[in-house]
Amino acid sequence: MNNNQLTKSFWFANVWNFFPEFTVEDLEINYLKWSAYRKSFAKILQYAQLDQMLDPACLEILPTNLTGIVISFHYGPYRLIPHYLLAAGYKISVLASSKIIQKERDAMQELLQINELQQGHLRYIDASRRTVLKNILSDLNENRLILVYLDADEGINRLVAKGRQSLFKVPVAGGKLYFHASIAQLAFRFRIPLSFLLMEKNEHNGRWNLALSKKLSCKRAEQSAVFMKRFERTLNSTVNCIVMKEWTAWENWPLIHFYQPDLAQARVGWRNTPTWMIPVCIQQRTFLFDIKNWQYFELKTADLP
Repeated sequence: MNNNQLTKSFWFANVWNFFPEFTVEDLEINYLKWSAYRKSFAKILQYAQLDQMLDPACLEILPTNLTGIVISFHYGPYRLIPHYLLAAGYKISVLASSKIIQKERDAMQELLQINELQQGHLRYIDASRRTVLKNILSDLNENRLILVYLDADEGINRLVAKGRQSLFKVPVAGGKLYFHASIAQLAFRFRIPLSFLLMEKNEHNGRWNLALSKKLSCKRAEQSAVFMKRFERTLNSTVNCIVMKEWTAWENWPLIHFYQPDLAQARVGWRNTPTWMIPVCIQQRTFLFDIKNWQYFELKTADLP
């Protein structure tokens, strides 16, 4: 499978769905910009020493009294966020899939060792395990921060069958995105404070800074619906800030269709004429991918003149 070709075709289809006014040239230019961002962010992590990797000015403004759950997104050099928190003296637990844990654990443990930080300063919580709630509450009781990337779960369509109350719908650009409500529900049930922490690009000097939201805590005698509305407003403004500013710095554009159950349902009845076809190779077979209608057409040797 040619993952690069699949990534590009999904990126084009998803971005075009949100920005239908884009021309082919617009999509090509912005895809190159998105790819360049990914490469530049990866280079930052080549340094082993935190003092070489992190911006001292960002570290100085990071509060030392954060508690509860910290929510972030795969935006900008987001992999630096746990590094900043560790450098600021926090003990953190990262909620992630087993695949991500397996991929990142060894490198992060090596980073702790090189920077003379105790191994216990960083833990991972497997989001797929039945003990996930118990693990989160246990780590919170140890005064650890729980770091959650809210756009990390790619199985959003599975939740639709349970009812839309388990999802937040965020209107953004020309489309809508859906996110799990489970973190907000957990915070309300156990009175856990929430904060949004992003890497945000400075419009003047081009440097990436930390941007921390005001802490969101459940008020005394507050009803669940009221708290969820407050969380939804913060989520809405955060996601729109990402998309309407430096949107090509959001890594997840090739995965956006996982966050659009409405789009998946609408495709069932689509019978539009193909608009733009992209060649894609999958397991040594060649297909044309219709980026508007999300359809594959296999090219066979017998079909060629």
